[in-house]
Amino acid sequence: MVHAGKYAAFFLAILLLGPGAAVRAQDSAPADDSAPVEASSSKPVSKFYPLGKTEQIRRGLDAKGLAISVNLVNDWSANVRGGAISGVSFDQYSLDVAGTLDTKKTLGWNGSDAFIRVKNHLGDNGPTDVGDAQGFSNIDNVSRTHLYELWFEQKLLTDRLRFKVGKIDANAEFAVVQIAGDFLNSSMGYSPTIVALPTYPEPKLAVNIAVRPKQHYQIEVGVFRTDRDGEMLIVEGGRDWKLGARELGGRSAFGGWRLTGPVAAFDGSHLAGTQGFYMVAEQALWSRKRSEPESEEKVSAFLQYGNADAKVSPFTRHLGGGIVVEGLLAGRPHDAIGVAATSARFSDDPYAGFQENAETAVELYYKISVKRFLSIVPDFQFIHHPGGLRSQQDAVVLTPRLNISF
Repeated sequence: MVHAGKYAAFFLAILLLGPGAAVRAQDSAPADDSAPVEASSSKPVSKFYPLGKTEQIRRGLDAKGLAISVNLVNDWSANVRGGAISGVSFDQYSLDVAGTLDTKKTLGWNGSDAFIRVKNHLGDNGPTDVGDAQGFSNIDNVSRTHLYELWFEQKLLTDRLRFKVGKIDANAEFAVVQIAGDFLNSSMGYSPTIVALPTYPEPKLAVNIAVRPKQHYQIEVGVFRTDRDGEMLIVEGGRDWKLGARELGGRSAFGGWRLTGPVAAFDGSHLAGTQGFYMVAEQALWSRKRSEPESEEKVSAFLQYGNADAKVSPFTRHLGGGIVVEGLLAGRPHDAIGVAATSARFSDDPYAGFQENAETAVELYYKISVKRFLSIVPDFQFIHHPGGLRSQQDAVVLTPRLNISF
């Protein structure tokens, strides 16, 4: 078992948790580990401790148009029973260092940004032990350091038209489930029926164009290179809204994709291409603002569906959904609890090798926001028919996740 990730995360937590770095969680919302860092607040910070020094440096860089973010995620997982190998544990971590350049501040160009993101991953191969097909951990990967994203974006016509070109994570633009970001299972983030989606662990070169023809509506088109010789075309249309007196936010998106050939089929032949579609819907169901401390209680739900060709895709249909509750406890305004299920139907092609109809995972987590930059997420997953093999019993996987963002 690899312990380097655990030690690195522990050391970084100790380094940042000095008394001068202490900031109450309610003073600032937890950092979003998938988005570029925004301008810092005007709160005074200590110059004697590492986090305070980091904030001072960041403010200086931000004034010059450069925003830096660092995010470390460490999973220590235990396959309690079932799966491929029962009673084993494994450790892995993912470290991201990203920078966003505001070209208006640096070059005087309006509406444009440049982004770079370097990722380092180290750890064990968890799916080998669990044996699941959907991916119980969304940071699982081979150990390596690489350039993850590098792109330039230009907005025009009062942000109604947007161009992005470079090495782009497709799931940052398409099939996104916004409120499912704290779940660990990969299928909570996007439908596994999307074959060869250029997302984690290897985004690809792409050109994206997004248009907002009118308020609350968006159409986006992306053309991505793939690991094969062909390209992937994705088209997605979406709409957002607010309901009732409390203006409960919601959104829906429908997308179609096509992968150009040659595409290998399970029977050994090659097709000229393959295609599929997906749908995503999210809705805030209830919310209430607190005055002390200033925060919000919120209940949200999501639903997703995907469909693909059984000749080439391991998953032909996918249905997932869940509920997230934020600010449940008065004294813990930035904590969250989520429960969700994802069921992916396996291909019935005789050459695909599956012995069960579907794999279903049920996940439950509780996010503990210790500081505005530090959270701990104990996670439980029950996986029915892992990998679609009768030789593998239902698996129970426990994962405490450590997330440090600054």
